[in-house]
Amino acid sequence: MCETAAHTEPMPAWFLDRKALKSLALTRRDAYRVARPFPHAIFDGFLGDARALALAQRFPGPEHSAWMRRDYREQSARMGQLQRTGFEGVDAGLRHLLSELCAMAFLDFLGALTGVEGLIADPHFRGAGPSLTLPGGHLALHADFNRDRTRHLERKLTVIYYLGLDWQPAWGGALELWDEQRTRCEASHLPLLDRLIVMDHGDTYWHGHPQPLACPAGRFRASVSAYYYVAAPSPDEENSHGAIWAT
Repeated sequence: MCETAAHTEPMPAWFLDRKALKSLALTRRDAYRVARPFPHAIFDGFLGDARALALAQRFPGPEHSAWMRRDYREQSARMGQLQRTGFEGVDAGLRHLLSELCAMAFLDFLGALTGVEGLIADPHFRGAGPSLTLPGGHLALHADFNRDRTRHLERKLTVIYYLGLDWQPAWGGALELWDEQRTRCEASHLPLLDRLIVMDHGDTYWHGHPQPLACPAGRFRASVSAYYYVAAPSPDEENSHGAIWAT
């Protein structure tokens, strides 16, 4: 069965350019590894103005019925991801972006950038996907979960793509990356439209946007996140083989 798109005017078809992305990744690979306080890279203008604007205009607002509220004390006024109930009712253009984040071109880009081989995407976007934070909301400093327990995979990377329209620096909401002892913020990146952040996972890789958002009513911090994993070596790896053909 097919679902009806939430937006009446479909976006023009597009796909990430595998060759161009890999070339971009290789130019940033060395800088990625030495970035402070832990490996990460920022890519502005990742999809281009026209495409990013179209996606931002299709991003589900606070009234969307599928949002899961996450008004924990440390995450006041934050709204959670939509993947708890799938992506029903989400515009087809945004669903296409989610698909591209799991596809060959983007996985090759991440591998070339980080040097991590055999990256595995999560098409279910557990703990990830579209996310929205309302005025006054914030996300406490934290280190992310480290394993996909369903698939028995080790988490390696986090990707965040921002879709906030006309975001102003005075509104705050910057992603802060803190040192291992949580004594100082060593990097801060605003949630600007069409900005992509790639960062390593680690149990002491503290990050968040701890200060309450100062954006006006009717505006919100919008992002799409995705997590990437690797599989542990198989104990019978030496016994692996190709296809066995019947004679």
